[in-house]
Amino acid sequence: MKHLYRYLAVMFLQRFVIISFGLVALLGTLDALSNADLLPPDATLLDQFRYMALRMPILFDRILVFSVLLALLLTYMSLIRRSELVAIVGAGVSVLGQIRALIPAVLIATVGSALVIDFVTPRSTQALENWLGPQAVHDDGQAPETLWLADRRLLVEIGGVEGDVLEDITLFERGTGGKIEAISHAPTARVTTGGWQLLNSHQIRYDGQPPEPPALWQTAQSPRTLRLLMSEPRNLAMADLLRLSRMTGSGSLPSDAYLVWFLNRLSLPVIALGFLMITVPIMQHFGRHDRAEVSMGLAIGGGFVFMVADGVFKTLSENGGLDAEVAVGIPAGVLLLIGLWLSLHRRGSV
Repeated sequence: MKHLYRYLAVMFLQRFVIISFGLVALLGTLDALSNADLLPPDATLLDQFRYMALRMPILFDRILVFSVLLALLLTYMSLIRRSELVAIVGAGVSVLGQIRALIPAVLIATVGSALVIDFVTPRSTQALENWLGPQAVHDDGQAPETLWLADRRLLVEIGGVEGDVLEDITLFERGTGGKIEAISHAPTARVTTGGWQLLNSHQIRYDGQPPEPPALWQTAQSPRTLRLLMSEPRNLAMADLLRLSRMTGSGSLPSDAYLVWFLNRLSLPVIALGFLMITVPIMQHFGRHDRAEVSMGLAIGGGFVFMVADGVFKTLSENGGLDAEVAVGIPAGVLLLIGLWLSLHRRGSV
């Protein structure tokens, strides 16, 4: 039985690697062609390949779940074509037994990929941003125009972050009851000990006091934290996502926009197991009746329905309309329940 389990695991992992590489290569080529205008006018062929290489971790993150589903389906298509699935079932290996055989391989593929994404994606994103600017790392091609922060009694608007320099910074000083008492503006600010030095600042006051343009914005915000707040949440590391989700009132997005992608990365193994529990009984049921194409199409269709629903829930959470826990938990929970029902319903099939 150990040889069978190893055989199934190797089949799945081989197909997962091939499918992931193929999808990333295809999407990377299409992405490079559609975003060629982001490259400098004098860009060479090497620059095109450099762009594709830096975008690969981001694209891999987008197709990971779909790659797992396709790898599972193609594993069972191979078993059906070779008439090996009939032999496996005839040997007394039930649906649950096949699921148990594939669980380690699915977890290795998913957890390993999530760790690679968490380590590589922030670095490749930063390299891409330093090279081509913030618009190159946003899926919609549009970086946020300004960044808003809540810092004690201040509301802060930042026009841009360039290294250790802030551009077009405005401080709104709140008084009792939240009323704005003063507005201070500086075209640039440089990082210094204890905060940011405001250069050529001026102030307008609304409380009758004489203007006192501040020379320093005292804050714990560093160039790194400000760049993270202006980045697309999905491209950040889990540690940064968790930290930013706790910084309520800071950033251009609600805190749930960071928490939802932190939970999304944590839930990847759960979603992969849900796909496993759905794929095995569906492929076995239809494959035994020589209708493997039907089962594959059915599973892919179900996978697309899940990914669309999952995307809708996450978009609602990013916009503050849904709790992050609900946005991640409901799609994953429904997927697991459907997979569990199918697996138990077919557990006695031979």
